[in-house]
Amino acid sequence: MNIRAMVDMDTVTGSWASILAWMEQHSNSNTLDRVICKLVVAAATYFIWQERNNRLFNRIHGSVSQVAEKIKHTVQLRLMDFKLQKHVDYNRVVTRWQIPARALNEDPG
Repeated sequence: MNIRAMVDMDTVTGSWASILAWMEQHSNSNTLDRVICKLVVAAATYFIWQERNNRLFNRIHGSVSQVAEKIKHTVQLRLMDFKLQKHVDYNRVVTRWQIPARALNEDPG
């Protein structure tokens, strides 16, 4: 499943104008789905910029799938930090983001 489908942003195209328009439209919403979308956009921005810098300055080229995996993994880690057990969308989020249920119940340290 691609990242846009995971956060129900299928109507958003790959252009920055489309992404920014979506963000502006949903910026005041604090539902779990919208918070996750904002996390995805933030992580995508960070890792795309990092990939750009690696290509320009270090001559290191990562694939699209590698960047996508970094984004997914970062969002998974952030979601594991959330207290989701009592949320109505708990099962859907855990399944969609492939988060082991035990990871949400353990104290990281």
